[in-house]
Amino acid sequence: MSILHPHEIPETGWKGFKQNWRNDMLAGFSVSMVALPLSLGIALASGAPPMAGLISALVAGFVTTFFRGSHIAVNGPGNGLIAVILLAMFSLKDGSGQVFSYVLAAIVCAGVLQVGIGLLRLGKLGESFPSSVIHGILAAIGLIIMGKQIHVSLGATSEAKTTLGMLLEVPHSLMTANPAVSLIAVVSLLILILYPKWKNKLIHLVPAPMWVLIVSIPLAAFFSLGTTYQYTFMGSTYELGPQYLVQLQGSLLGSFMLPNFSKVGTWPFWSVVMSITLISTIETLISAKAIDKLDPYKRTSDPNKELIGVGLSTVLTGLIGGLPVVTVIARSSVNVHNHAKTRWSNFFHSAFLLLFVVFFTPIILRVPMASLAAILVYTGYKLTSPKV
Repeated sequence: MSILHPHEIPETGWKGFKQNWRNDMLAGFSVSMVALPLSLGIALASGAPPMAGLISALVAGFVTTFFRGSHIAVNGPGNGLIAVILLAMFSLKDGSGQVFSYVLAAIVCAGVLQVGIGLLRLGKLGESFPSSVIHGILAAIGLIIMGKQIHVSLGATSEAKTTLGMLLEVPHSLMTANPAVSLIAVVSLLILILYPKWKNKLIHLVPAPMWVLIVSIPLAAFFSLGTTYQYTFMGSTYELGPQYLVQLQGSLLGSFMLPNFSKVGTWPFWSVVMSITLISTIETLISAKAIDKLDPYKRTSDPNKELIGVGLSTVLTGLIGGLPVVTVIARSSVNVHNHAKTRWSNFFHSAFLLLFVVFFTPIILRVPMASLAAILVYTGYKLTSPKV
């Protein structure tokens, strides 16, 4: 966008990069600060290795950017697939320890189907889904996220196998909550709730999820979270072990994992494939359409190209150990509000994430699980709030 023509529609491709790289880089940096905690949290909530979420976010920017049909949307792992991946981990489990490899194979197949949907130009079918059905699906996903993550935010565990069972066990987790862990979660939730009410421009330079990490990491250090230290509170003894901090298994390259296609001939496998394809397609189409309404230049996404882009990325991320790639509303909204001009902002968000992973892994390892759980509980509540 030219300074002399502020309302001129930005160019695309390399010309758009040269014209708008400053805006897109700054927007991408803001998005990366939101994407870092969300990518970790989504992976943990899905029962997958934390690095799987970061792999998905990296592929989303470095690959999807060049094939997609949206102009300023952001891609990465989505909240809507948490429940699907959790179900996949349960239905494909066979005691071999290979369950996530089976899920990766299903992710690859789902990506291929998504590319096929885009090539057949069936993206417009997304507009035929009634909004009430979509809200119902999202509300159910919100309940599933909350049912699992409330226990994590309290430093407790749930042995329940169903969402209803997890919700019914919340009172027990409240009674046995680890006070130090719970305090970190409460402070994190307060930051997320109060952030929109604060009018200070300096505060809003940093997205709310990143403020959660900025505050919660020192809190975790103050409580000696992650050590073998034990403390007594109101007559009960609690531990502060390493299970309360994010655990990354080795380096980024060391986290790559190959899919296992040995279950490709079974019905549970294809049930997972169809679930991933359906939910990721719906989430992508809904998100792309919503972001078009926020685009100050009133540009329209090509739903078929968008599906091809996220489908190709999903195939790649499944081949190397990541979660499915979708178009996401929350991170896209941050992108728009930080004046992104072209799809290059999506590329920049992944570039900054890569820098974080390569150079700041020791800091990531100090992130308390309770703060990530609080972000997810807040997200789940928004999906299933009484207003919805």
